[in-house]
Amino acid sequence: MDKYSPNHYQQGKIEVWDFISDQNLDYFLGNAIKYICRAGFKKGETRVDDLTKAIVYLTKALNLTSTSLNHANKDPRFIRTSSSISSS
Repeated sequence: MDKYSPNHYQQGKIEVWDFISDQNLDYFLGNAIKYICRAGFKKGETRVDDLTKAIVYLTKALNLTSTSLNHANKDPRFIRTSSSISSS
């Protein structure tokens, strides 16, 4: 273990940040994965602490996604009218 690659991020076959990078996860999803993977392994942090942190990041990601969808639903380019549905 070293300061830049601690054991609590190396429980599996690959390091957590390598998985996050490979999957092209954004900041919020990447942090959720980080906290899920280290849950119960970092000294001074309980499993519940880390899982709660993961939920906070997932909730933020959901809120941002919902906000983006709401904006898209109000954008005239994405609004489907009955005439556009019948002509599709």
